[in-house]
Amino acid sequence: MSEFKYACPVCGQHIKCDSSQAGTVMECPTCFQKIVVPQAPENEDQKFILTGTRLEDEKKTTTLAEAAGRAPRGAGRKFPVAAIIFILALLVAIGAGVHFYSAQIALWLGHWKTVDVGAVGSPGSFNRTRETWNITGSGADIWGATDAFRYVYRPANGDVTLTARVLGLQKTDPWAKAGLMIRESLAPDSVYAMALVTPSSGVAFQVRTHARSQATSVLIVPTVPTPCWLRLSRQNDNFTASYSDDGKSWTPLGSTSLAMQPDASVGLAVTAHNYATLCQASFEHVNVNGGTEATAAKSVAPATNQSAASDSPAAAAPPIIGINGRLALNIPKPKPKS
Repeated sequence: MSEFKYACPVCGQHIKCDSSQAGTVMECPTCFQKIVVPQAPENEDQKFILTGTRLEDEKKTTTLAEAAGRAPRGAGRKFPVAAIIFILALLVAIGAGVHFYSAQIALWLGHWKTVDVGAVGSPGSFNRTRETWNITGSGADIWGATDAFRYVYRPANGDVTLTARVLGLQKTDPWAKAGLMIRESLAPDSVYAMALVTPSSGVAFQVRTHARSQATSVLIVPTVPTPCWLRLSRQNDNFTASYSDDGKSWTPLGSTSLAMQPDASVGLAVTAHNYATLCQASFEHVNVNGGTEATAAKSVAPATNQSAASDSPAAAAPPIIGINGRLALNIPKPKPKS
């Protein structure tokens, strides 16, 4: 092994070493710079002094070489952590969006629509969370010669049966109403049949037999609270209604004949029995059996600036009717207080 000298690239200090130390890292005794020892000169009689390489320069050279295509094995396989976090956040957002809008998606895919019928002081609304249907509606009443309420409906051509459980409704009036409806059109004075429940006036089956005529009560049972199951059926022009405490044992509310066009609608109706106040009602287990959707329900623009008449049957009926041991009164409803 031969000895040679090289110069520090920082301070110029001459450092003596032998050829076996070429390529190793040494420290300058003057400036303490880390230096890579150069290769020994081929000619031992060489007069000029070699210069070592700063260790930092060596690292920079290696990094540039890697950037040029000589990267360590496996470096290109790393997946950015930020990209993983973004994808996870996107999946969570999509899941939350599907959950939030599932009610509306189900609403339209199931051909259900919602509208305010007649003159209402405050617009109603509808939303669905899993099996619960929440409907708010204002309006003076579903009664008299014209109606005012919120309607969630779908086409129902021909024979049909609608069943649902009314969980409850706000007491905006003793005769606020929530229930099942089969209606010929969306006109406020349309022919209809309705099985309904009230906050404190029991259940009832009421109809309007002819357009623009006074609605009548087929039967009123004043002692039935919510929650309450209701069922409304149509077979040709024969309409029947019933109620139940458990959805298994049913009590008839009566049957009547209506001259209604086969092309009608079926749905859920809510009125506050108060022109400007909103009443919220909740339903579950909503089920429609029959009633083909070959044609849409007739859509007549609801009238405005009309007020519904007070509740009072147009025709007299037997004062007391017994049904399955329960006393049921077919009596006029009291006129709302002014």
